[in-house]
Amino acid sequence: MSVCPDPEVSVLVVAYQSVPFLAECFSSIAAAARGTRFEILLIDNGDGSSEAFTRAQFPDVRIVASEGNIGFGAGNNRLARHARAPRLLLVNPDAAPMPGSIDRLVAFSKQRPEAAAWGGRSYSPKGDLDPANFMALPTPGDFVVSIVDSSPLRRGGLAPNAVEPGPVDVLNGGFMMVRTDVWRAIGGFDEGFFLYAEEIDLFERIRSRGDIVLVDPGVGVVHNTGSGQSMSGSRLIYLTTGRMHYARKHFSPLGAWITGCALWLTAAKYAAIAPLLARLKPHDADRLRQLAKGWRAVLNERPRWWYGYRRTGDPR
Repeated sequence: MSVCPDPEVSVLVVAYQSVPFLAECFSSIAAAARGTRFEILLIDNGDGSSEAFTRAQFPDVRIVASEGNIGFGAGNNRLARHARAPRLLLVNPDAAPMPGSIDRLVAFSKQRPEAAAWGGRSYSPKGDLDPANFMALPTPGDFVVSIVDSSPLRRGGLAPNAVEPGPVDVLNGGFMMVRTDVWRAIGGFDEGFFLYAEEIDLFERIRSRGDIVLVDPGVGVVHNTGSGQSMSGSRLIYLTTGRMHYARKHFSPLGAWITGCALWLTAAKYAAIAPLLARLKPHDADRLRQLAKGWRAVLNERPRWWYGYRRTGDPR
């Protein structure tokens, strides 16, 4: 990589204890954008180790001064203020864009400039398609149905087997490209969201402008979702808090109350079912027990998430 004075896309990376993933992330970005002028900007929301590693190993990455753990949305907002390109590409540090994918996504954005944002498909390290690739703009009813069937929260307008580009509701925050002028017009992420659901809120505001959001299914990224912590109690509390914060911002008081009850019942379901499945699936027992423990934390600490994020943006 080398410093690019006139980038076509600014790649934004918010790091948090991410040293094990950064080398692959940065190298993959370079391989995915061989025909595209790009810059990478990083902010370290963790202990400073990600910034130190990047300065030593990838000196061409632009570092934005850390302000501590200010949250995913706030971190991206800080990076966007320093971006020089007409497109912002958000990439999680544990994500690795596939070769040529950024070239293809930028070309797609030039072919469809009327869109406000563009994205691709996310895959697990094993090659499985992420079922949460394209999320919906949810309703209280979706959260109620999700007690027994999570698919309403995962609908989004593009079929899993689609091969042609098409519109979606919400792009996955781990890999999405937004026009810089649109980002700045709506103020970027709402920093009241510390972690999770901030991208749903962002696209709610983008869609309310009448803008469209498109996906090219030929664009791919490998995402190690949650960096191995996806089942921890703290992460599930953040997930639930983010959803509740969205509900209190966008739904009526009754709709928010219904959503909160649905989230509690969903946690109760997983906390009850996971130990039973652990007995039936001994090869997967450790993961399922961890899942049950995480959802029990959500049940036991309802006051931490029921009202969404507080003024600090962090429920801790």
